Amino acid sequence: MSKSAPREIWLTNTLSGKREKLEPQVADKLSLYSCGPTVYNLIHIGNLRSGLVADMMFRYFKRAGYEVNYVRNYTDVDDKIIQRGHDEGSSPEAVAKKYTQEVEKDYALAGMLEPTHKPKVTETIPEIIAMIGDIIQAGQGYVVDGEVFFGVDKFPGYGKLAGRDLDDLMAGARVEINDKKRNPLDFSLWKPAKPGEPAWDSPWGKGRPGWHIECSAMSAKWIGTQIDVHHGGEDLVFPHHENEIAQSEAASGKKPFVRHWVHHRFLNINKQKMSKSLGNFMLARDFLGRYGAEVSRQLLLGVHYRTILDFTDEALEQSFDSLERLYQAKKLARAALGRKYGMGDAMAESAWGEFAASCQKARKEIDDHFAADLNAPGALAVLFTLVRTFNRLMQEPRSAGSPSAALGAGELIRVMEEDIGGVLGVGRLDPDKFLADLSRMRAERAQERMAAAPAGAGSAGLPGAEEVEKLIADRKAARAAKDFAGADRIRDELAARGVILKDSAQGTTWSYR
Repeated sequence: MSKSAPREIWLTNTLSGKREKLEPQVADKLSLYSCGPTVYNLIHIGNLRSGLVADMMFRYFKRAGYEVNYVRNYTDVDDKIIQRGHDEGSSPEAVAKKYTQEVEKDYALAGMLEPTHKPKVTETIPEIIAMIGDIIQAGQGYVVDGEVFFGVDKFPGYGKLAGRDLDDLMAGARVEINDKKRNPLDFSLWKPAKPGEPAWDSPWGKGRPGWHIECSAMSAKWIGTQIDVHHGGEDLVFPHHENEIAQSEAASGKKPFVRHWVHHRFLNINKQKMSKSLGNFMLARDFLGRYGAEVSRQLLLGVHYRTILDFTDEALEQSFDSLERLYQAKKLARAALGRKYGMGDAMAESAWGEFAASCQKARKEIDDHFAADLNAPGALAVLFTLVRTFNRLMQEPRSAGSPSAALGAGELIRVMEEDIGGVLGVGRLDPDKFLADLSRMRAERAQERMAAAPAGAGSAGLPGAEEVEKLIADRKAARAAKDFAGADRIRDELAARGVILKDSAQGTTWSYR
């Protein structure tokens, strides 16, 4: 039986600014390179978004039928690493090893799949030196006092990824002042050794690689001279990725170096760009430790990768609400799967048959959204439409008691776990455990808000779970006795104290506001 061809995928290419059909060099194989972190500290949530976007691409490309060679690098020699070593009284090598291990822990906590290769700069020195030699031989590099520079004015089309010509770049660029350079935009391929810094022997003397050359060498080693999809944050378009194009194409003589450039947008904190200098950044370790992979993935992947993500309390609450809707529906579906049924009502059976057909249609629609520039919000919207329909059917006694309810429940779980979960990595956990964890997270946040509130604010304080359950039971008894005013008073009291009730055919659930 012959293998079916991978499905058609369209991606926005930064080089053209247009959405283009993904056309890899080999029909059923795909190379993906994503710029990984410089390991001098714990990563922040902006770095985490970068890793998760690459993970989403990796998952979907495989699901679409490609054999994917996914390479994500580590920059383990750099000025920041050297400085960190001085600050910690440690060697640069020890710093890099320590923080590489810490990043790996964060990636595992976030539920990322393992890349095909995870190269490091220090393991690629021979290839870097050889590539620099090829660049010099091609007439694009020059040596001054043991330092090797790339001459940008000799490379036709420099600036094409950024969409600017040399004059514009010269006028707007912030470049390091260096009298050795022939052009201020020229960049270093090999830096001479300094006392106390890591250094390797080379034809130009002891030294270490410049920042840009490393990704070109690592991708060439593990992928080849041409890449199908190259991913990174929008801050890397210039100069890093622009320089990757120049040095890679100069070294190999092959064009294009990358067929599809994919860049995700910035992450802001309360409408302000996240920056360590502004002190408004959040470590991925802290966020993952508090909220876990599920919330992290929903928050960071629930908006389109080409949209600026504004991290706010409201965005976090929306992620809570979205996941709660999914997992409440999954809990209902699990219960429906395990229930014993009698004879079915013809109309109810027909309704579930239509729902099962809607699930099959939704699977195609979700796949179409992912194939159209990785439209995660569109895919999630399809799932939420199914959830609304499922909840409505389960609130009707006839359809909830119909044998085909189990069929519909199974189809919903399949869409949730495979079609969404298989790409975004959400919706695959045990619903009871996740909903309990979510309730705890809401309670902790509510307690923090109340602690920060002015004296005298609020009502009698945030109630614990045991008190909430007792009040819900009192409200149920009041409603049974037709004391609807009393039932409303209990609801209002809980609302004033930060607890929201949700009534359904299956009972009353609650959460902290």
